Amino acid sequence: MTDKAKNVEELYVVLRKRILSEYYFAGQKLSENALAKEFDCSRTPIRESFKRLEQDGLIVVKPKSGSYVRLYSGKNYRDLIEVRAYLEGLAFRLAVERGADASQLEALSKKMDDIIASPQIDMAAYADLHFKYHKEFVRLSGNELLEKFFERLNLKSSHLFLQTMNPEIARKTQDEHWHIIDLVKSRDSKGEKFVIQHLWKKRDYLGY
Repeated sequence: MTDKAKNVEELYVVLRKRILSEYYFAGQKLSENALAKEFDCSRTPIRESFKRLEQDGLIVVKPKSGSYVRLYSGKNYRDLIEVRAYLEGLAFRLAVERGADASQLEALSKKMDDIIASPQIDMAAYADLHFKYHKEFVRLSGNELLEKFFERLNLKSSHLFLQTMNPEIARKTQDEHWHIIDLVKSRDSKGEKFVIQHLWKKRDYLGY
């Protein structure tokens, strides 16, 4: 790997992490000059990193305006859930075929239970654990390509998740999370359809 490529790779990783962690907020303009100064480099590697982030769907490059952290609309989120439902349905099928261990899913679900049992529910903390639950669920498939597709969906756009989530829905979601775990453990093939329906409900909540 050349020095230039290594530099671009490092920039890309850092910028991607900042966007997914919401260090940069949705709709924020990213300045090539400011980033070049921060990382002590020319604007060229910044631009190349931006190209990769645009391919990931994380930023939008507007001609004669600049590069912005993508602001997802309700329609974008609906589209995402429709694709995600079938990706996770496939993940369930593969996880069951491979006799996956659901212990990590159980640990994450217990933490989510603790949050929604609190008098004042921290929905941001719940959203973070919810993402980790589904990421772990896809990991159990053992399919690296499927994991990459899941990553490309950029589900840590939590501002959209939080707009569609409330304590009542969170409690119902938890019941379904535990049922999914039971289906994985029992290797019940009917679980594939249940997982798709679980996610399809989120689409219907949006009303778009």
